[in-house]
This record gives sequence, C-alpha cells and structure tokens, in this order.
Amino acid sequence: MKEKTETLFHIKPYRYLITGQLVSNLGDWLSIMAVFTVMGLKWHATPLEMSLTMLALCLPNVLFGPITGVIADRFNRKQLMIITDILRGLAISGLIFATEIWHVYMLLLALQTFSCIFFPAKNGMLKEIIPDQHMQEAASISSVIESVTKIAGPMISGFLIALAGAQVVFLIDAISYFLSASLLLMLPQSKIFKERKTDEKRTFFQDLQEGLCYVKKVPLILFGTLLLFISMLILQLADSQFVVLIRELKEASPKLVGIFITASGVGFLVSGLLLTKLKINSIIRAMAFGVILLGFGYGLDGYFAYLQIANPYVWGSIITFIAGFGAVFIFVPFQASIQRKTPVTMTGRVQGVINSIVNFAAIIGPITGGILGNVFGIIPVFIASGFGLLLIGMVAFIMRRKMERSDLNAESISPAQGTTTA
Repeated sequence: MKEKTETLFHIKPYRYLITGQLVSNLGDWLSIMAVFTVMGLKWHATPLEMSLTMLALCLPNVLFGPITGVIADRFNRKQLMIITDILRGLAISGLIFATEIWHVYMLLLALQTFSCIFFPAKNGMLKEIIPDQHMQEAASISSVIESVTKIAGPMISGFLIALAGAQVVFLIDAISYFLSASLLLMLPQSKIFKERKTDEKRTFFQDLQEGLCYVKKVPLILFGTLLLFISMLILQLADSQFVVLIRELKEASPKLVGIFITASGVGFLVSGLLLTKLKINSIIRAMAFGVILLGFGYGLDGYFAYLQIANPYVWGSIITFIAGFGAVFIFVPFQASIQRKTPVTMTGRVQGVINSIVNFAAIIGPITGGILGNVFGIIPVFIASGFGLLLIGMVAFIMRRKMERSDLNAESISPAQGTTTA
C-alpha cells in the first residue's frame, strides 16, 4: 500500500500514464487542425459535410459509451489501453491515404470508437494507482495538459501543414499514439482484472445494468451528470456558432478567431493550475460557479456583438478567458468526485454512462443552435444561451445543500469501495 503522504508525481505508474496523455493529446490537436484544413481548403467541404465531421467525432461516445465502459471493467485495463492506442495510431495513419470525404468519416468513427474504450480503461487504471486524496490534483493536471495542447497543438499544426503538408501531421499523430502505447507498457498489471476473473457468472448485460443503476443511486453523481448535460446542451447552442458570431463583428478576421480560441485555452490553463492546489469543499457549488461564469461570458459576447463595441480583441479576449476559466470548475471537481465515489471495479461503466449522456448534448446542441441561429439570428442565440446558463447555475447553487445532504445519507448507507493502489 502506498503511503498517504506520497506526492502525486512520486507515483511512478502515474508519471507514465500522464506522459502518455501529454504525447497523445498533442498529437490529437495536431491532427484535428489538419483534418479541418484538408476538408475546408483542399476538398472544399460544405457546411453539412463539416457538421458530419463533428458528428463522426461525437457519435461513438453516445452510442457505445456504456458498452465500452463494461469492456473497460471486464478486461485487462492495461492491455486495453495499449491495444486501443495502437489501433488509434493505425486509424490516424489511414488519413494519410484518404482520398474521399467518406474515408475521413469512417476513420474518425473508428478512432473515436477506440477512444471510447481507452478512456474508461484509463480512468479505471487511474483509480487503481492513485489514492483518493490526489484525485482532484490528477484531474486538474489532466485539464492543464489538455489546455496546453489545445493552445500549442493548432499553432504547431498550422506551421507543419504550411511547411510539409497535412499528411506529415497525421504521421506525427500516429507516432504519438505508438509512443503512448510504449509508455503504457511500464504500467503495473491491473489487479482488478485478476479479481474479476473469479466472478464468471455475471453476464455482460448485468454489468451494464449495474453501471446504470450506480449512476442513478448516488445523488451527487446523478445530479452532477444532469447539471453537466443541461449546461452542455445550452452551451453548445452557441459554442458551435462562435465563428458565425465573430463574423457579425465589424473587425471580423481569422486572427480574431484565433485570439478568442487562445484566450479560452489560457482560461482553461489558469483555472486548471489553480485547481491543482485549491481544495473544493462543495462539488455542486464549484460546478454552479463554473456554469455562472460560462453564462456570463457567452451572454456578454452576444450583447457586446449586438452593440458592436469597439476593440473586440480586448473585450473578446477577456470574456472568453473568463468563460474558459469557469468551464474547468464544471469538469474537474466533478470528474474527481466520480473517481472518488465510484468503486474501482465500476469506474469504466460509470464513466461510460456519463460520457454517453454528455456527448448526446454535444450532438443535439449544435444542431439546435444552427436551426435557432437561422431563424432568430446568432446574436439572440448567444444572449439566450448566456441567460440560460446563468439561470441553471443559480438553481444549482440554491439546490446544492439538499443534494449534498442526500449524497451524505446515501454514502452512509452504502459507501463506495476504496482505491486499490499498485
């Protein structure tokens, strides 16, 4: 058993796991930029074809999330991560030879399907090797890595595409997955897999049902999931149309788009760094705070665009920074609480169910936002989205004590299994 006083980066398996994430995340952002560049500039994809690209990235999580969560709990998590990293590398390699748009759709669907297996397995392994008191720090560090790669990846990708072409970027991303798989070889074997082998009477469907029931019976996880779903649904009404909003500004330019995206990423980064040290006493309060900041940011973006206020490089950067800062308060504390409250044998199923629900919002939100934008205009959509998020955040803040009392009562009756350490 690992000592309670051991710091997070003193845990050697964690260092391998997080280094693998850094390598593969950077590769992902390189290739995402390359995909959209090829689709938009080389193949002159229509708006519908671009929307179908986003659908290919989200649909597997909605359809297969609960199922792949069961797979992550039933089989050797270390082997699953290594195999799916290799398969993801092969899928990205296929983009080098893609000559039709439907090739891209098929390869992205395959890539995301393998990712649906990888991430629940990774979260389960994280639960095995890290004590519960380090979960928020680990989730925050993961958020920081995502933020850094989100900022650096597109910049590097744009340079590489101009210098050597998109195919080179796809090759680099494929290599990043293979490198990640080699780092994962250093992880210890999953102890939970050995324990599960003795319980062969349980069916796949029973495991799936158990994961769904666990999400429903833990009040904090259930309420947090519903809050995340509603917030993502309202957020995506506007978020998917950000470029259209910028187009409404008198000073609209591709550079302004890049400034907004960078400011949002910096907000993510600063907030993630803060949460590596800040102790969260109330998960729902932290999530409500994040939702309110997002609502404040998106509502002001729409209102300032309506007023055509000068210097959008200044006010846009500040507002999107605030929105990005708030978003981390929604995801990181909730992710850490899921890891702490879920038995180590069920992390894959629980995470798979939650991912499926949240990604469903990521699909229907942009479609609804596009329809509303065509009917009412994009500025009213942003203002309405901001107001909706503010309202949801305030309701969550008011209800937090009731939810937390219910969670404490449920926990006293049926506490979650503790962390297994490697």
